[in-house]
Amino acid sequence: MKKFFAAIIAAVVIMTLFAGCGSAESSGKTLNVALISDITALDPAFAYDGPTISTMLQVTEGILRLNADGTISPQLAKDWEIVDDRTYVYNIRDDVCFSDGTPMTMEDVIFSLNRYRDESVASYLAWMYDNVESIEQTGDWQLTVKLLEPDATWQYVFSTAAGHVIKKETCEKAGDAFGTPAAVLDGLATVGTGPYKIKSWSVGTEICLEKNENYWDKSYSDTDVDNINFTVISDDTTRIQALTNGQIDLDTMLPAELIGTVRDNEGTDVLLKDSTNFIMLAFNCEVAPFNDVNVRRAIASLIDKKAIADGIVGEAGEAATALPMGKMLYTAERESWEAYAESQKGIELSLENAKNYLAQSAYPDGFECSLMVDGQNMNTAIATEIQSELSQIGIKVSIDKVSQDELVNCEFGGDIRADGTRNFEMGLFEWESDYSDMSGNINGIFYSGFLGEGGSNVPSYSNPEVDALLEQQLASIDPAERTRLLQQALDIITDEVPIVPIAYTYYKIGYSDRIESGVDILTWAFYIKDIKLKN
Repeated sequence: MKKFFAAIIAAVVIMTLFAGCGSAESSGKTLNVALISDITALDPAFAYDGPTISTMLQVTEGILRLNADGTISPQLAKDWEIVDDRTYVYNIRDDVCFSDGTPMTMEDVIFSLNRYRDESVASYLAWMYDNVESIEQTGDWQLTVKLLEPDATWQYVFSTAAGHVIKKETCEKAGDAFGTPAAVLDGLATVGTGPYKIKSWSVGTEICLEKNENYWDKSYSDTDVDNINFTVISDDTTRIQALTNGQIDLDTMLPAELIGTVRDNEGTDVLLKDSTNFIMLAFNCEVAPFNDVNVRRAIASLIDKKAIADGIVGEAGEAATALPMGKMLYTAERESWEAYAESQKGIELSLENAKNYLAQSAYPDGFECSLMVDGQNMNTAIATEIQSELSQIGIKVSIDKVSQDELVNCEFGGDIRADGTRNFEMGLFEWESDYSDMSGNINGIFYSGFLGEGGSNVPSYSNPEVDALLEQQLASIDPAERTRLLQQALDIITDEVPIVPIAYTYYKIGYSDRIESGVDILTWAFYIKDIKLKN
C-alpha cells in the first residue's frame, strides 16, 4: 500500500513538472531535458554550473567550440593563431547574425569579451581573464588578445562560456536585470547567435527555448529539435522515473546507482563516456596529523582503488592510477602520458607498508580524525570503505556528512578557520577540469598560489619546487616541454601524497529511444543542435 501511494505521489509530481511550456502552442519536435537544479542566470557570464551551461550553450556561442573529444575548433571565429606566447589573433566570421535577425558586429564581440573582465558585472568567469592585458579590434573582423604573462591554457578560454558573445544593445537596455527572469518578462531576454532563442523561464521549474529561424550556420538548417524544454527535477528518483516513463528524453547527470534502471528499461539507454572528472581523498596538509607526510603515505598504502572501483563505482568509472588525471586529459603527447601513467605507481598498496609508514610518523599508535563527504550514495559508500581500511592501523575515522553545497564551499576555500586553514581534516571531493588541458587537474589543485580563501588548492599543499615546475610549464607553448615539466612535478606530488586519486568517473547520460544520435557529448559541450530524433 505504501508503494502504491508513493507511486501516485511521484506521478503527481511529474505531471506538475510537465504542465508548463511543453504545450500545444509549440510547433515542431520538442526535446525534454532534465536539469538537476535551476539555472543561475540566462547570462554566459554566470555559466559555471552544469544546468546554466547546458542552457546557455543553446542560446549563445563562443569564439571557439569545445568538441566532444575535448579538442577545440573555430566557431564564431573563422580561424585563430598563436603569434607568440603572449599574443593570440582571432579572425571573426563576418556572416553571423543574432537570433533577432540583426548582424553580429565586432562591437558586440569586443563588448562581450571585455564584459567578463568588468568588476561591476562580477562574472563567475572573470578569473579566466586575470592574465589578460588587452582585448582589441585589430582589423575589420579581427581581434587580438595580449597576455601579461605567457599562459599555455589561454588557448582554451574562448571555448568555454567565457568566450560567448551576446548582443550589446539588449544587454545595455536590460541593465542590472540582464539575464534575470524580469528581463525575459520585459522582452529583453538574452540575445545570442545560437541555434535557439529564449521563450520563457519559470523560476525553479523550467526554461523553454525555441528554434532560431535566423541561425547563421545553414549546415544546421535541418536541425531536428525545434523546441527545448529544460525541466528542473532535483530528486534523482523522480528524475529517472520521468526519463523511464517518457516525460524526459535526456538526463546528462544520471546517478551512478540508477544506471542499470535506465539501461534495463524498455525505451531508454545509457551512454558512458570518459570525462575529466575524478574522485580524490584529499588531506588537509596544513593541520595535524595530516601535515605529517608519513601519515599520508600510510593511508595511501591502505586504499584499494581497484576494490573500490569494482565494488562501489562499478560501471560509473574506473580505478585511478597514481595520477590526478585520466585519459581525457592526455590532450598532447598522449604516448608519453600513457607510458608515464603505467610507470608511475605511486605508494604501494600494502598493509605492512602502511604500518611501517605510520611507525615513522609522529602517530605510531594511530589517531582519531574525520572524513568529510556529501550525501551521494556512491561517495558515502567509498567513505565507509576508507573508514574500514584505515581501522587496520588504528586510525579511527568518523564520517562527516554534509550537503553538496557545503562540500563544494569547503573545496574551493569558502570555509576558512580563524587561523587561515581549511575547515576539514580529510575530505572526499570530486574535481573536473575547466579546460581539456593536460594541466587542468594539476595546476589548480597543487599550485600554492591557490591556497587560502577562495582558492582551489584543496589539500592546502605547498612545495616551492612544484610551484616552479608548474610556473615553467604554464609559460611554455611547447607540448613536449610542458609534459616533461608536469611529469617532474607529479613525481614529487605522488611521493608527498597530498591527495589519493580514487577513481576516474564517466559522464553518465541517460536518453530515450526518441533520440537517434547526438548524445555523445561533454557536460560542458552540450550542443542540442547536434541531436537527431527518430521519425
